[in-house]
Formats: sequence, C-alpha cells, structure tokens
Amino acid sequence: MRSPFKMQWIWVNPKIVMKKLLKYLLVLMCFALGSCGQGNNGSLPVVTDITMDQVMYGQKTTFKLMGLNLNQDFQVSVSNCEGLALLPGGSDTEKYVTCSPNVAGQAYIVTKSTDGVQMVIKNFEVSNPQVKISTNFGDLTVELYPTAAPITVNNYLKYVNANFYTNTLMHRIIPQFVVQGGWLTSSVSEQAGAGNLIVLESSNGLKNTRGSIAMARTSAPNSASTQFYFNLADNSKLDYQSEASPGYAVFGQILDGLNVIDIMAQISTATLYGLANFPTSNVVVKSIVQIK
Repeated sequence: MRSPFKMQWIWVNPKIVMKKLLKYLLVLMCFALGSCGQGNNGSLPVVTDITMDQVMYGQKTTFKLMGLNLNQDFQVSVSNCEGLALLPGGSDTEKYVTCSPNVAGQAYIVTKSTDGVQMVIKNFEVSNPQVKISTNFGDLTVELYPTAAPITVNNYLKYVNANFYTNTLMHRIIPQFVVQGGWLTSSVSEQAGAGNLIVLESSNGLKNTRGSIAMARTSAPNSASTQFYFNLADNSKLDYQSEASPGYAVFGQILDGLNVIDIMAQISTATLYGLANFPTSNVVVKSIVQIK
C-alpha cells in the first residue's frame, strides 16, 4: 500500500543559515553577559567586529572596534605593533585604537573581557615596506626587508618619513659599480638632521646584487648613518665575508625603475667639491615617500 506521505527535499542556502545562527548567538551572548542595552550602567562590553585602515610597516594603523557597551572596560592587544593607544572620543558602540606595526608578516588584534574571555580576534598581514624614490631622471620603487635588516630599515624609514632625502644629490657614480646618495643637498652642502650611527647588519644573508640597495659607511663597520647606494652590477666583493671583512649591509631591492639608475650611470663624472666620481650634471632625489 502506498504511503499517503511524500517526502520533499528543500535546498537551503548555508550562508543564510549561518547568518541567522550568528544573529541568535549574539542575542544569547548579550543576555548571558547581563544586558543587550547600550550604555546601561553595569552592562558588560561585547565586541562584535574589528576593521582597520591601510596597514603599513612602521606607520600608525587605526583599528575600529564595534559592538555594545564599549564604554565599559575590556582588553585589547595587537601582536608585533608598538605604541598601542586608545583614541579619544568614540561611543558606546564604536571605539578606536592605534599602533605602529614593527614586524613584517602575519599579525592579529584580539579583544577580551576583563576576566580574559576572548571576544573577537582578527588576523591581518603586514607587508614589507616599499618606498617611491622620485628623481630628475625618473622614479624607482624599492622594497625593503625589515625581517633581515630591522635596524637598517628602521633607520632608513626614519629619514624617509622625516623628508630628510628631499632635494638631495646622488653624489657618487661609478659605472658598473654603484650610484650613491643621501648626504648632500642640491646646493652641495651637508643635509642637516643626520642622527646616530647604526650597527652593521651585513651578515643578514642579503647580497649586493644588481638593483639592491645598501648602506654606505666609512672603514669602521658600525658607521652608517644616512648614505645609501644602489648596486649597478653584482658586487659580491661588497658582501659579508667574515668579521675581518664585514662588507656592507643590503636592506632592499628595486622592484621597478632599474633603468633609472642605468641612465644615471651614463652621466660623466669628475673630482668636484673635493669628491671623486661626482656627477658633472646634478642627479637630484626630489623625494622619497613610503607607499606601502
């Protein structure tokens, strides 16, 4: 005998189901914590989501925390990010914190209740920093490697973000070798504002290959400050060999604009202002700006 009941299969969109479940879970969480109201005295905070603006290595990043009862105390921490601070203002449903990422790679921000119960955690990526170098012969994009050379990269970006290199000269050009700058103004005077000398990081595994950027120094290993150079060729003799022959610290690579330094290398040079290999036509760094 045929059953009077007929089974019918109904397809349900799993995304819709998940959204409904999350909505119900949030409501249950509100009641479990004591209140679903906003700003009521005695209610506990609930962070429901976190967004952020553009993340740049060494630059302040702002994180937006959204939820309920956020004027009450709760914990926020961000990995590999220095100077964490709560911005003034905000509201019971929105709060803002800032910090400056100081390590390239994966990082996260996490919020917890005052007794340590995790509310929201969000992962984000901190890319290797990049700078745009604008010259009177064209532009270069250079990627820096803070994991291999953190002291050198941080030192260089300090000068970049202080506009130290604006309207400075590439004062030394040797074809098939290097193009060097970061010291003299366009009026051929020493640029003001140079800081302390830094520790040499030449044993970091990075090589003086064509298109790489490295720090110039004196014969003393830990004497680099502001001057940098680009390798026009593979200059293995500038690499770290031993403590007795420490070489020069590479800290980045040209991503775009390699032809620009090749054009610079064609400019004639002479001994001028007491400096050998000085270009007879000015090679000007108009600006260096961190773009990533």
